[in-house]
Amino acid sequence: MSTARDAVFASIRKNLAGVQSAETPLDRGTAATRLGAPQGLDERAARVERFTKVLTSVDGRVHRVANEAEASEVLRAIAAEHGARLVALSDAPQVQRIAGALADLETFDGSRDRARLLECDLGVTGAQHGIAETGTLVLFSESERHRLTSLVPPIHVALVRSSTIVPTLGEALAEARRAGLPPLVSFITGPSRTGDIELTIVVGVHGPKTLHVILIDDD
Repeated sequence: MSTARDAVFASIRKNLAGVQSAETPLDRGTAATRLGAPQGLDERAARVERFTKVLTSVDGRVHRVANEAEASEVLRAIAAEHGARLVALSDAPQVQRIAGALADLETFDGSRDRARLLECDLGVTGAQHGIAETGTLVLFSESERHRLTSLVPPIHVALVRSSTIVPTLGEALAEARRAGLPPLVSFITGPSRTGDIELTIVVGVHGPKTLHVILIDDD
């Protein structure tokens, strides 16, 4: 006698008949081709181009610069654009160096002074990787104390090196394992948004309303 379980599996087999398997994730050797890179671009350039395109499509703002000096100028311009006066910083050395351009503003360690996070205008962190396929930032907790600094302020600025852009989520997770599996890995794709209420998309309910990514070329 056929059971309900058998009937379910029979239905699945019938409906999957003739369906091709999904395309396998990108790998290092084929990233430029699989991401649809224009002729002449190498693998890294293809990843950066794809990351920028996808992140922009979900309302992230990407600023590509050649070095940390230019990153400092862009960070200062972002702070001025939003009228920021109080800025939370992660403790990453690169963040501390680049944020030196904000000497005329009040800055503080966002992880050490949580009460002030509710009052600050802008938060600056690093990002250990970007995912080209989805335009996602990947932040490791062991690399810097960043979590609240990236979540509470209404504007989040993330510093990313172009050499750390990886093709897929699978590769990002592999990098996390190689880093020794940090206690916390955060994934951020564009500004915070939710459709919990009547399926209407609202930005900034559970996190920043604006995301800026300063992409630093480090070839």
